[in-house]
Amino acid sequence: MEGVEKITFLPGRKRKNLKFLSHFVQRFRRLQWKLTLFYILTTMVVLIVLEMAGFLIMFGIAKYNVRQTLAYEVGVVAQNVGSNFTGPFINRNRLYEALRDWRLENGTEFQGFSAVVDPEGQLIAVAGEHWAEAGGFGAGLPASVQRHIRTALALEPGSIPLMNTSAYEEKGAIYIVAPIVNAKEIKGALVVKAEQVRTSANNLWEFIPRAFQFFGFSIIAFFIGAAIVGLAFGIVTSRSLVRRLRRILASADRWSQGDFTTFVDDPSGDELGRLAHRLNQMAKQLQHLLRTRQDLAALDERNRLARELHDSVKQQMFAVSIWVNTAKTLIGQDEHAARSHLVEAEKLIRQTQQELRALIHQLRPVALEGKDLAHALEDYVKVWQEQTGIAVEVEAHGGQQVSPLIEEAFFRITQEALANIARHSQASAMKLSLACDETVTLSIRDNGCGFDVRLPDRQGVGLSSMRERVQALGGHIDIRSEKGQGTTIVVRCRQTEIQAV
Repeated sequence: MEGVEKITFLPGRKRKNLKFLSHFVQRFRRLQWKLTLFYILTTMVVLIVLEMAGFLIMFGIAKYNVRQTLAYEVGVVAQNVGSNFTGPFINRNRLYEALRDWRLENGTEFQGFSAVVDPEGQLIAVAGEHWAEAGGFGAGLPASVQRHIRTALALEPGSIPLMNTSAYEEKGAIYIVAPIVNAKEIKGALVVKAEQVRTSANNLWEFIPRAFQFFGFSIIAFFIGAAIVGLAFGIVTSRSLVRRLRRILASADRWSQGDFTTFVDDPSGDELGRLAHRLNQMAKQLQHLLRTRQDLAALDERNRLARELHDSVKQQMFAVSIWVNTAKTLIGQDEHAARSHLVEAEKLIRQTQQELRALIHQLRPVALEGKDLAHALEDYVKVWQEQTGIAVEVEAHGGQQVSPLIEEAFFRITQEALANIARHSQASAMKLSLACDETVTLSIRDNGCGFDVRLPDRQGVGLSSMRERVQALGGHIDIRSEKGQGTTIVVRCRQTEIQAV
């Protein structure tokens, strides 16, 4: 059973791990996380390059300026001796070990010695190759080195800067003198003589581990800080960038649906801002091109209808005229033949009427020719008032030009609404209001008997035709009526909605 449980557990765990890994990888396909990862990696690479450059600079200084490098190391040793030996140099064995081991710890090899003298100039401890000289320890040293030793022993503790060393070179030998001091007193001087110096800087592969050991913790902390800064900077910057790109995509989606009235809202002056500005200009140009195409389509349609009238109605009317003229000549001579010619002419007239009806159905209303919608409705309503005897009040607002498609649809809707009022409403007064702005609004209200708009049998062909016309333009129609309260029809259509129709 244990084997079976193990076999059934591992695949589920693997699927879970794979699902998590897939979800994690999927996040980095998004632009925001790609940019964030790019910022982090760029920051890390730049820091690594800077650290390598720093290592190489240190390596070059240490390799080609041996005297300065050795002086620095001797100064560190003197500082450590001064801080570790707070009392008098009683434990000379321990002091000897410190003088012996510092070269091994720093990877420095040379022929010579490391020695400590007390404030009286007496030798306390020495490590390395040293020989006793007559007259004491300093007797065999160059005069400049002896002077440096006396100067180091005569310094005031409070006036000595950190890493204070004196270097002197003579006959291939480097002499380094550093005071050994604590917070209260001068404890002595460290004297180093070095010949044939070889440091870790002579070999790059030996220098890198020591340098990393010295800078290791600071490098790791610096990298972690840089990663956090890169992450924060990447998230903040990429979020703003992605938000701006989403606005462009949202406008592009509307443009793909034919709505070129939506523009990208990005007033910034950078590359994305300039891209948004050019896309907005492109949308305006496309909007203009669509309007031009609509005008050309209307012109083509008129030309087509003109050809239809010429090829059909005109020819038929010419034939009718021939039949009628022939019948005129036969009147009084052959009544039967004249009657038959008139019958044929009547047939042609009916055929012509059918063709004219089909063509007129496709044409713009004659009442709109040479007029805008407001004046066409005023003229039509005036004639309708004289025919029906129903009092009419007309209001027109706004002077904005109305699209021909809206003009035709609103004129037809008005014709249908007035016909319904005349036939069914028993109204004594009617008010028509028209507002021609960015949104064209038509309102027709009567004081007739009204009807229940919820009843299916009240949804006649006329009302259905109104709704179809408005829906084709992307507009809205609202029909409100109650028995005894009259009827109100309100039609609204934004001119921008029909630019892509």
